[in-house]
Amino acid sequence: MKITVVIAFRGDPALLRWALEGFARQQLASPVQVTVAVGGDGQDLPALPPDTAQVRFAGHRFERMGAAAVRNELARLHPADVLIFGNADARPEEAMVRTHVERLASLPPRHMVLGAAPWDVPASPTIFDALLAETPMVFFYSKLRPGERYDFRHAWTLNLSVRYDDFIAAGGFNAQLRPVYYEDLAMGLRVCGPTGKNILYEPAAKVLHRHPTTLEQYLNREELLGLMAPVLFKHEPQAFAAIFGDATADALGAEFRHWVTLDTPMHRFAFERLTAWAKKPAQVLPTDAAARDELLMTIYQMHVPLKRLAFRLGFLRGLELLDPADWAARTPAGLWRKVLGV
Repeated sequence: MKITVVIAFRGDPALLRWALEGFARQQLASPVQVTVAVGGDGQDLPALPPDTAQVRFAGHRFERMGAAAVRNELARLHPADVLIFGNADARPEEAMVRTHVERLASLPPRHMVLGAAPWDVPASPTIFDALLAETPMVFFYSKLRPGERYDFRHAWTLNLSVRYDDFIAAGGFNAQLRPVYYEDLAMGLRVCGPTGKNILYEPAAKVLHRHPTTLEQYLNREELLGLMAPVLFKHEPQAFAAIFGDATADALGAEFRHWVTLDTPMHRFAFERLTAWAKKPAQVLPTDAAARDELLMTIYQMHVPLKRLAFRLGFLRGLELLDPADWAARTPAGLWRKVLGV
């Protein structure tokens, strides 16, 4: 059996090397052959680890084209029975590939397997680090149950497997969704359907996600998610409707213009309080698990208006960047800072 691990890369070469070392240590069943295909998205690759008996590394440098197009090219260049999508900042445990293959083989066609991706907590974590790791701020792993099946909204390509034939039949990733975001969910919808719960959560297929993030970087991420939502509406309207409802992008934009003019004092207060909480060491959290979870979720709920503000501001800017020729300009501009006056 042939397995291809697909990794689009744009970022820290040392972090990529750290992630790839985990693939060199995979414990595999024979006669499985694994190709770890890494594509530099307009960026050179570092030296890749040496090949092993069952794992080979293939590096490619592409012109800047976005994560979706890079993944499509890697899949085209390295066809296989199974594709496993990974991140350049996610290091697999030794049984990750084998577990994906075994669990996917137990499922019917048009199914996928989502593996666990616990956040790599630093040696001296802050409360914000705990929020990232233990609440649904970015991924909602804390809400998933082992062995349960979920819908296309869980097609997260930091640790996801799919049959190659299903991926190709679904048309792969939409390369117009660039530079990044929503291409994975749109692909998941085309593989699984809009209502099918065809993504199995298997925590034994585990990667460690090393992505240090500050509060400001987090809000910039939310802004970029908002910016890319109108692009999703233009190029994947079915996925947009399944995620955001039946309203058009212009209708949502009109609604968001109204909302971003309201409650600025509340937003500023929430930002100041969240900033104060974020800097505190995580050790000040309660030692009792239930009390800890309650406090973290309280802080999480407090941050939701900020999350929405950043998203809505990004969305409004995204309406102005729908021309495919403007895709390189789709980057966060810190619009939330201007509203908050920080």
